[in-house]
Amino acid sequence: MLVDLHCHTKVMSPCSALTPDALVRAARGRGVEAVCITEHDAIWPAADAARLAEQMEFPVFRGMEVTTEVGHVLVFGIERHDPAMAVLAELHRIVRAEGGLMFLAHPSRRYGTLPPDDLAAYFDSVESHNGTEGMLQNDHAVRLARAMPLPGIGGSDAHSAREAGVCATRFNSAICDEAAFLAALRAGAYTAQRV
Repeated sequence: MLVDLHCHTKVMSPCSALTPDALVRAARGRGVEAVCITEHDAIWPAADAARLAEQMEFPVFRGMEVTTEVGHVLVFGIERHDPAMAVLAELHRIVRAEGGLMFLAHPSRRYGTLPPDDLAAYFDSVESHNGTEGMLQNDHAVRLARAMPLPGIGGSDAHSAREAGVCATRFNSAICDEAAFLAALRAGAYTAQRV
């Protein structure tokens, strides 16, 4: 099952031009079979994601792209944003306490402080395939992922329809709900790819 793990909509990410239904239509048109909406520093309520999935007859999962002093972090398996998450150590503490997962997004981009030397001490892995990054940046991310506990993930980082589904993550089996989605992520039962 092919899932775009990094998507933004204008519902909670003002930098995005995508409505939720436009995101789903664009991803479906590229052959993607599900999306994970990862708004900036906000997470969709479960009921809203379920409603969109039902309306569009298309699986919709939830995550969040958290802004920290070392860059953006894709987080899965938590229910809320806390301003304290802007500090990597605090984000790590909160995510681990809730049983979530953390992936350094587009790791070749530089913001403020450099990420820690031991990425595996904080992150489950990295986003090895990002649709808005170039080939050299993604090749660097693939190399970083090889040293991580889990494989790298893929996502388009879509803010417009033409970006949706450019990169995604192929899971080894069909995923019908968020619990199965999180279990498959934890198991590392996937590969990242350019679509």
